[in-house]
Amino acid sequence: MTMFQGTSFNPQTLALMRRVLEEAVETLPYPVPSGCVQALARNIIDLAAQGERDPQLMKLLALLALRSRSTG
Repeated sequence: MTMFQGTSFNPQTLALMRRVLEEAVETLPYPVPSGCVQALARNIIDLAAQGERDPQLMKLLALLALRSRSTG
């Protein structure tokens, strides 16, 4: 994943990203395909790399990006 090369996060941000990912996955119908989880994770990493730290906004934006990916 070259797009994230050189990006690093502190432990607090990593914990936040993990929580956001878990909460986002919980909103999806079971079973959640691994491709969806990976796409959500990429979206969350991208948002965090841009400086976003609001967990609700991160979750919303990651889910919206997933939705637009699946319908676009």
